[in-house]
Amino acid sequence: MRLERNLAHMSAGSFNLEPQWVIVGTDEELAAGIASEVGISDVAARLLVNRGIKSAEEAEEFLTPSLDNLHDPMLLPDIERGVERLERAIDKKERILVHGDYDVDGVTSTALIVRTLRLLGADVHPRLPHRRKEGYGIKPKVVDEAREEGVSLIITTDCGITAFETVKRAKEHGIDVIITDHHEPGDRLPEAAAVIDPLRKDSRYPFPYLAGVGVALKFAQALIRRLGLKDKRFNDRSYVGHYLDLASLGTIADVVPLTGENRIIARFGLKALGESKKIGIRTLVERIGLAERVPTSYHVGYILGPRINAVGRMGDAALALDLMLTGDERLAVELVEVLERYNRERQQEQAKMLKKAEEIMGEIDLDENPVLVIASEDWNTGVVGIVAGRLVDVYYRPSVVLSLDRDKNIAHGSARSIDAFNMIEALNECSDILINAGGHAKAAGLTLPADKVDEFRERLADFAAERISPEDLMPRVEVEAELRASEITESLQREIERMEPFGECNPEPMFVTRGLEVAEVWRVGQDGAHLKMRVLGDGTMLEAIAFGRGEMESEIRRGSVVDLCYTLKADKFNGSEYVQMTVEDMKPH
Repeated sequence: MRLERNLAHMSAGSFNLEPQWVIVGTDEELAAGIASEVGISDVAARLLVNRGIKSAEEAEEFLTPSLDNLHDPMLLPDIERGVERLERAIDKKERILVHGDYDVDGVTSTALIVRTLRLLGADVHPRLPHRRKEGYGIKPKVVDEAREEGVSLIITTDCGITAFETVKRAKEHGIDVIITDHHEPGDRLPEAAAVIDPLRKDSRYPFPYLAGVGVALKFAQALIRRLGLKDKRFNDRSYVGHYLDLASLGTIADVVPLTGENRIIARFGLKALGESKKIGIRTLVERIGLAERVPTSYHVGYILGPRINAVGRMGDAALALDLMLTGDERLAVELVEVLERYNRERQQEQAKMLKKAEEIMGEIDLDENPVLVIASEDWNTGVVGIVAGRLVDVYYRPSVVLSLDRDKNIAHGSARSIDAFNMIEALNECSDILINAGGHAKAAGLTLPADKVDEFRERLADFAAERISPEDLMPRVEVEAELRASEITESLQREIERMEPFGECNPEPMFVTRGLEVAEVWRVGQDGAHLKMRVLGDGTMLEAIAFGRGEMESEIRRGSVVDLCYTLKADKFNGSEYVQMTVEDMKPH
C-alpha cells in the first residue's frame, strides 16, 4: 500500500513512485539529555530534537506553550509609523479602506483589522479582490475607486509587499498606504507610509514566519496598546485572546510553520475557535459538527479552510468576509449555506479538471520532465492550485497548472513544488517572459502570455535539470523513529498529544515497526471501506487501521509478517481508550 498518492482518476501508471522510508537523523546525545532533564521518554525527546529543539528549556517551552511568550509587536519594522498614521486617521474620522486577499489568510486578516477599527469607532470599509476578475493583490484601479469614494488611507492585509505601482498611484492622489504583509519582499520596498512585514531584511522581529493574519494581529495589538478601548474588558493582552480564533484559522490554513509564535497562536486559537462568540465562526463550526469540541489543525486544513476558500475560488470571497464580520444569526446561516454550495461546486470542478489532467499526463514522458507544466483552456483559475498540488502528490515533481485564454493571449496559473526545488527562484529565472509571479518556495501564482507557455516549459526544465537529481524525484516518507511494539504505549501517545497542533515544520510523527505478525484482519466502516488489523510483536498485541484500504483484506493472510509505517492516535471503544496505529504504508517484512 502506498501513501495517499493514488487519487481518483489519476495514477502514476507504470512509473515507480513507491515511497522510501527514511529514518530522520537525530542527535541522540542531545535527545538523551533532554529526555533526562525534562522527564520525558527517549522517543518524545527524539521528536523534539527533530523539530529543532536544542535545550531542555526550549523543550519545556514547546510542550507548554504560553501566551506570555508572544513577542512585542513594537519590534516589527515600521509598526510605530503605521500606528501613528492610523491614530490620526481615526481621530480625524478619515475614510479607511482595508484591502485583503481572497484566501483564508486574507479573509481572516481583513476581518481582524476591520473588527478592531470598528471597535475604535473608525470609518472603515473592507475590500477583497475577485480572484478571476482581478487576480491577486491590490491593483492601481483600486486607488482610483478609493479616491472617488473619499478614502485617504488604505491598509493592506496579506498583500502589498510588491505593490509598487499601486502605492505610487496612491501617493499621486494624496492617499497614504500602510502595508501589512508576510510575503518575501524584493530588494526594494514600496514607498508607503509604513511597510510592516517580518521578512524585511532590516526587521528585528524574532519570529519571521507569521501568517498575514499574524501580522494583522500584531498591528492591531499595537494599535490597542496605543489607543486603548472604552470597553474595559480589553487591554492589549486580552484583546489578543479575543481574536485568536481568527488568527488560528488563517495561520493554520496558510500552511506557515507551526513553530514559535505560530504554534502558540494555533494552540490557543483552536480552543478559541471551538468556543468563538463571533456569530459567523460559531455558525460555521456548528454546521460541520464541531460545536463544543476543540477543533484540530486537520479540521481547519481540510474542513473549515476549504469551505472558506471555495467562495473565493468559485465566486466572490467577499461573502466569506461577510460571514466573519456579521452579527446577524439568520444571515450567518444563509452565508454558511452559500459556502457549502460553493464547496460542492469546487469539488465538482476539481474532479473534472483532474480527469482532464490525467489525459494530458498520459502523453507526457516523466523521465524527460523533471518539472510538469500542463495547460488547458477554460480551467477555473481558482482551482488550478489544487490540481497542481495533486500532481505533486501523484508524480512527485514540481508542477505548474495553467488556464489558457487564447483570445486574450493570457495564461493564469499556480505552481506547487517539492522540497528540493525552489519554485520562486525558478520563476525569477523566467521573469522576462512572465507578466507577474509571486508566492513562496513551494507554492506560487503566475501569469504569462499564452503563446509563451511552451518556452516557459522548456526554460523551467533547463533550470530544473541543473538542480534536481533523480533521487530528489523519489517520494520519501520521513520516519521519526523505528519503534518496537512494546514501545507503543498510552504514555507515548499522551506525549505526542502534547506536541499538537501538527502542521508545517511540526508534522504528525511517523513511525515504523517491523516484523509484526497479523493476528486478525477484517473490514470496517460503510461498505467495508477501511481495513482493521490486530498485529503482534514483542508479545504485545496492537490495533491498526488503514483508512480507505478495505479491499486489501483478501491480500493479507493471518500469520503473515509485515512492516508498518504509521502515526499513533488515541481511539475509544466501549468507554475505554487505547492506542491505535493509523497505517500510512505497509510492506511485506
